[in-house]
Amino acid sequence: MQYDKQKYEKLISESPLFSIDREREHTAFKRESYRMIEFLYCYLLAINQYEYEPYGCEITEVAIRCINNFDGSKGVFLHYFNSAWKQEYSHIMGKKIEEEKYRGLRITEEDRRAVRKYIKLAQQMRMDCRADQLFEQLSMAMNLPVERIIELAQLNSVTVGSDSYIGDDGEEQSLWDQIRGNENVSQGIEAAEDIQELLRRLERAYESLQQRQKPIVSDMITAKICTFLTEAEAGKFTFISESVLERYRKNGIVPTQRDIAQKYGRDEASISRTINTFLKKLKRED
Repeated sequence: MQYDKQKYEKLISESPLFSIDREREHTAFKRESYRMIEFLYCYLLAINQYEYEPYGCEITEVAIRCINNFDGSKGVFLHYFNSAWKQEYSHIMGKKIEEEKYRGLRITEEDRRAVRKYIKLAQQMRMDCRADQLFEQLSMAMNLPVERIIELAQLNSVTVGSDSYIGDDGEEQSLWDQIRGNENVSQGIEAAEDIQELLRRLERAYESLQQRQKPIVSDMITAKICTFLTEAEAGKFTFISESVLERYRKNGIVPTQRDIAQKYGRDEASISRTINTFLKKLKRED
């Protein structure tokens, strides 16, 4: 169904809703309120039906809240509603990204709030300080022990589900489980007797990639192992992404697969295919 934005803008602006005394003419006010909710819903779908249609309940809630709280001092009603919806939609998208990030993990709401606060403060801090200095600043700002700040940084680095790819059998597989048998890459690196050998395997597989694939794979690998890299190790291998590593060391933030896909103007499925190619080369290094 096609929605006409101008039509609904006109219906909203010409609505008699706010000229009705809601106390004395309760029935009329209620009737026009229902019509206004419908107009606002159709108006948003006219703007972006694909993005907004799944959120009919949230649109209705925002519309009701705006109708109940609006008065002439707040200016034009449609502007008032648009501002409220923009804020609500931002919250919806934030929660959606958060759910994708922590998919399959049991993260308490307290931890999620703390991570959101950590991210907000980290972005406001000086960008030229080392990670340990940043953690000390955040510790004071959040009134938390440094150990807790490091925990929040690690939680913020989690990207469950975003490091998967579709294998040849059509099944979703974990990228980093493949690097050392069935071990998680973090556990693998911590437990490895010879970390240098693992890094050399990654380097050899990386060098055999096509040039156009290298930047994406570089960012992806570095995002997964940057918390374990020493400065000496980072300087020895060409597969290390300097930009990803620098961002992590400055503010403790690690890009997700979605971030990397957006950086290169690709979709996540395309990134998965590139990583799949890399894995095949990596497994030949075994």
